[in-house]
Amino acid sequence: MELTLANLNVQKEKTYYAIAVVISLIAWIIVAITIVGMFYVLVFAFFIWLGNGLLIANLKSNAVRIDQDQLPLLHKTYQNVCQKLGVTQPPELYLLESAGALNAFATRHAGRDFVVLYSEIVDAYGQESDEIHFILGHELGHIKSRHLAKRLFIGPALFLPLLGPAYHRACETSCDTYGASVTNDVDGAIRAMMILSGGRDVGKELNSSSFASQYRKHRGFFISWLELISGYPTLSRRVAYLQSIKSGQPFEAAGRNPLSYLFALFSIGGNFSGGAGIFVFVAVIWLLAAIAIPNLLRAKLSANEALAQATLRSVATAAATYAQANGGLYPFTANDLTNARPPYLKKNYCDQTISGYVYECKFQGSGFTLTAQPLTPGTSGTRSFTATPEGVFEFQKDREEGKRGQPIK
Repeated sequence: MELTLANLNVQKEKTYYAIAVVISLIAWIIVAITIVGMFYVLVFAFFIWLGNGLLIANLKSNAVRIDQDQLPLLHKTYQNVCQKLGVTQPPELYLLESAGALNAFATRHAGRDFVVLYSEIVDAYGQESDEIHFILGHELGHIKSRHLAKRLFIGPALFLPLLGPAYHRACETSCDTYGASVTNDVDGAIRAMMILSGGRDVGKELNSSSFASQYRKHRGFFISWLELISGYPTLSRRVAYLQSIKSGQPFEAAGRNPLSYLFALFSIGGNFSGGAGIFVFVAVIWLLAAIAIPNLLRAKLSANEALAQATLRSVATAAATYAQANGGLYPFTANDLTNARPPYLKKNYCDQTISGYVYECKFQGSGFTLTAQPLTPGTSGTRSFTATPEGVFEFQKDREEGKRGQPIK
């Protein structure tokens, strides 16, 4: 297939991202309505920020920044790759000693992007080869696709088994496409993968077609299981995918053993997946619920209690106004307040249950006693209230019946 900037991100990445957005939005809404939950998230994010800051500090002080004065051939290659991908402000490129590891990564801190190459991979690929083009294009693909920023937003969904690893694998496939698009020959991208598979020396001599055939030839339960809990596509699959790009044929993923999906839900894997992932996910949901539910209950109780006090004040005010208009004589029933023209009270609250509170009214010409008690103590309200011509009071249950506590202001 013809590779353009418009089709470098695979469809599966877009699909998984949309699902992750929906799930994460629900999780973030739960966090947002709980002050304590938001506090924990901010603390967690702060420590991640500090840790990432130390990583960048290590790069700036111990790794070698590549520019026109440091490895100018590699710098030129990097600039060329950035230009092909439309990256107008190239991230800083660093070379890090790796103790023999063949790897590279992209990271982000404080709004700035960084690309890091391990020294061994530059030694293995060379500074101007198609292989190094592929690796640089792959890492810039993460930045161009904004994978680093997106993962912060959809973080809650990435704890889910199956979905989290699947999204990571799709992102890696997209970035392999980015890498292949900047090579002069896709064979360079394939050789880069073969070196990752077989090593810097032997990898160059390996048969890539034979290796790619392993992806379809060796299937079954355990390989399917491994694929589902990994955040990276298997190397044989990645080579098979790159060969499909070279041939211009659509890539068809191999089938998986159905039982492997069940096992993937409860097994340890990478990128927050597997059993660790599901238990962490359940723990996070449980924690959010433990924070949210009591807070929501307290908010509901507070709202019900505030409404009960306001309702008693409204009835008491209406009764006092009635007395002023009738020579100091208070009403004898609630109907005296609602049936007057104009009415002193638009609605009869007496002997009604409203928002979890039961209202009772005792009127007599010399005064009145109004009470509001929770229909379900502890669930719809925790306090009872009474109102007389003297004001609204909280009724103290440990006192003798009829005796009032402190007035409510």
